[in-house]
Amino acid sequence: MKFCSVATASLCCALPSFLVGSTLGFQGFNHQKTFVTRKSSTSSLNIASTDYLSSLSNPAIIAAAATTTTTAVPPPSTLPPPQQDTSNDDDDTLSFHHASRSYFDIPLLTPKGPRANADVGTPHDSSRPFTEVGAISSGSWWCAQGGWPSPNQRATTEIFYVLEGHGCLTDRDGTTQHYFGPGDTVILPKGWSGRWDVLQDIHKIWFVHDHPNIEFDVNKEIIPAIITPYVGKVEPLHTKVAMEREAGDGFTHILYDNGPTTVGTSSRDVVSDQPIVNLQRTVCFHVLEGVFFLTNADDGTAQRCVAGDTIVLPKGWSGQRDVVEPVRELWVTVQE
Repeated sequence: MKFCSVATASLCCALPSFLVGSTLGFQGFNHQKTFVTRKSSTSSLNIASTDYLSSLSNPAIIAAAATTTTTAVPPPSTLPPPQQDTSNDDDDTLSFHHASRSYFDIPLLTPKGPRANADVGTPHDSSRPFTEVGAISSGSWWCAQGGWPSPNQRATTEIFYVLEGHGCLTDRDGTTQHYFGPGDTVILPKGWSGRWDVLQDIHKIWFVHDHPNIEFDVNKEIIPAIITPYVGKVEPLHTKVAMEREAGDGFTHILYDNGPTTVGTSSRDVVSDQPIVNLQRTVCFHVLEGVFFLTNADDGTAQRCVAGDTIVLPKGWSGQRDVVEPVRELWVTVQE
């Protein structure tokens, strides 16, 4: 079993056994916006669950469940070509994919040029892909101030975490507005359409899942964007509210679950020696806080993961995780 780190290959090292504990979650509280008042609230789904990573590797559980600063982008000529994910698609082993925050630095994104349909300002954007595993892909996107209509209903579900900037998504009804900013998680379900307005240059990490439509009748219903704000670092893990406590002194909170796509946030104190065996779904993380190690089951190679990192564990992966500093993370699981 190997892993691929697109950030720094030298981070791979042999380590003893580590834990993959449940990544456990929290519900966000609205952080202050100085430029606008949030006009819509997010309705989140709270469910009692066992360790979500462990449950993904447990067929019995699966069967039961089935019932602020504007940043300028350098001119294109100064940008190096994006590095590609170097995982080996030809071998039979499963690799986990890792990218540090620096992999998505704005100067490393590839300019895409101005948006042709803009009707406010002169927005232009840049992007960099990270990896594609089955039906889910991930990467980073930056866009300058401006606005444009988005009338075509989405063919995929997108989940993104806002690193910088402020924006507003308007649903298809033309009146329901969703403001978002740094630290927020935004979900655009398949079938969403409406309008984008970038109020201050935006930089985000995204996950896109291509799946059959099951959650809405896209021809009849207005599908809303979903915004979940971030919890500040000052709140102790044990005082989290509106969350479900799990074994191992952790919490998980489900933000969205339509069947093929599940999104949540998790928190966990220091814990070790909890294996994950044969994941039944692909799992993607964006680490919000803390430090942990991921270790492959077969060869003991490990990767240190810190705040700002993005990780994808493919379906079928086995290994362990050791949480060495309390962790909070955004996660997405998908059915293949």
